Amino acid sequence: MKKIITIAFFLFFGLAIKGFSQTVYASDKGEKYHTADCKLSGDAKDLTLAAAKKAGKTGCGICKPDDHLKDKTAQCSGKTADGTRCKRMTGNKEGKCFQHKAA
Repeated sequence: MKKIITIAFFLFFGLAIKGFSQTVYASDKGEKYHTADCKLSGDAKDLTLAAAKKAGKTGCGICKPDDHLKDKTAQCSGKTADGTRCKRMTGNKEGKCFQHKAA
């Protein structure tokens, strides 16, 4: 029984830490943070959710990153203009972010 409680504790603790290590996107001057595939993220830099909250930023009302961070589980399979793989995360079935989806 002690093993089960110990495993459950570490599992819960690990998931709590993972939630704060999620990557969000925010600009230096902006007040909001976004998901990777938010159309409003623009030229935002990636940072951890904890860092964004510590900087006083709040979640975007359009992409709702606090609700959807768990949904964005796969890295976009699209290529950028310079040929590198896109860094955005997406929950899309096709595996592509909003910029790389077929029109």
